[in-house]
Order: sequence, then C-alpha cells, then structure tokens
Amino acid sequence: MDSILDQSFKDFEFLIYDDGSDEECRRFMEELGQLDPRIRILRGEENRGIAYGLNACIRAAKGEYLARMDGDDISLHHRLEIQTAFLDENKQFDYVGSAASLLEGEKLWGMRRLASIPQKENFLSFSPYIHPSVMFRREVFEKYGLYNTSDLCRRCEDYELFIRLHRAGSYGCNLEEILLCYREEKNSYKKRTFQSRRREARLRRQSFPALGLRGFRAELYKYKPYGAVVIPKGIYRKMVYIKQRWNA
Repeated sequence: MDSILDQSFKDFEFLIYDDGSDEECRRFMEELGQLDPRIRILRGEENRGIAYGLNACIRAAKGEYLARMDGDDISLHHRLEIQTAFLDENKQFDYVGSAASLLEGEKLWGMRRLASIPQKENFLSFSPYIHPSVMFRREVFEKYGLYNTSDLCRRCEDYELFIRLHRAGSYGCNLEEILLCYREEKNSYKKRTFQSRRREARLRRQSFPALGLRGFRAELYKYKPYGAVVIPKGIYRKMVYIKQRWNA
C-alpha cells in the first residue's frame, strides 16, 4: 500500500477491495481508509473470487486509466507516472504492462520479462502479461466487457481476459523497465490445485482455435497446465527456477 501512496504520480484514487474479511480486518481497513483522502475502501460480504472483486473496483473507479495491483506486491516509485505517460503518447495500445522482479519473502530471486508486443503465439505457454503490472484504458472494459467470473476462469481470469482482448483486436505491450516487485515463490506452482489446472486446460482448448493457434505445438500446449502434476516435482521446480534465472 505504501508503494502506491508514495508514487511520483499523485493524481489518482486508490481503491482497496475487502473480499469478505473478518471483523478485525474490517476495522483495520477502516483505519487504512483514514490515512489518505485518495483511499476508497470497497467491501464485499463474502469472498467471491478475484474476478468479482476486480469488476467491483472497475465499476466504482472514476479515472481514465485503471492500474492493477495485488495486496502483496510492490510497485516501484515511478510506475504510475511511466505507464500513464506511455498510454498518453501511444494511442495504438489499450493497456501496458512491465517487466518485474520476482520476490520471495524479502529476497529478490529472479526477473520476468515478456514479449514487448505479444502476438498470438505468446499465449501458448502462459499469459504474456504480468497481470498486477498492467495499466488499462478504462474504455477497454466499457467496450469489451469485464473480467469473466464463471467457474471456468477461476484462477486464470487474467489469461481469459487477455485472450479475449487480443481476439477482438485490442492490443497491449510490455515495457522492458522493471516497474513491479512481483511476489512469486519458487514453489508457487504447488499451490495450484488439480481442479484449477483442469479449468485452465479447458480454457486453452476452447480459446486456442479462436486465436488461430493450431497444429501439433498448439495441441501440446493445451495440456501444459497438467505439467506440474505429470513431471516429478524436483525436476519441475528446477525448470521453473532455471527459466526465471535465465530471464534475469
């Protein structure tokens, strides 16, 4: 939260969504809301998933641009200033992400850089945008719809959104500059349940043909989410770690 309040760009509203927390946390959130007049606390009575909470924030937001942020990540000091200036100057892009340092506890352990201007092939492996690093034009959601809250998209709502936008001709880019410390543990893949992997595989099977992704390679990547289940955990962890170190 401090990383947002301390941004070099000052003219913004700060929406914080409380997705059904207990009474103690609610009181804490109320105290947070008193720290800065830019803060607005939005409350949900129960946890209905991240897509539902994001949609509530989008509906309540008043700004021209909407910047994503998760509660456990850290935005660098000039993030909002740089992304706002980029969208002001590059009308051909509807949203902009960035590279990110990978954070585990208090330690930086790697770096993630994605394609500067993602093409359909960049959707094969995973979402070509680091979701909490992205700033959108508000009109993106007005024109193409909000996050999909269906069970199919639970835990892959960002992947579905970016596929849908790309199919509709709404394109973004990724800045090479690191603007976010993204909290991702080396063993984070273990937190994904078999059910969530099955949902992502189903989304891939439905979306790849519409994106124009066909052939043997596309068929293989449709079942990539099951990789962490089939590949021995020790080998899979080394593959993830080497990949992130290579990107660094």
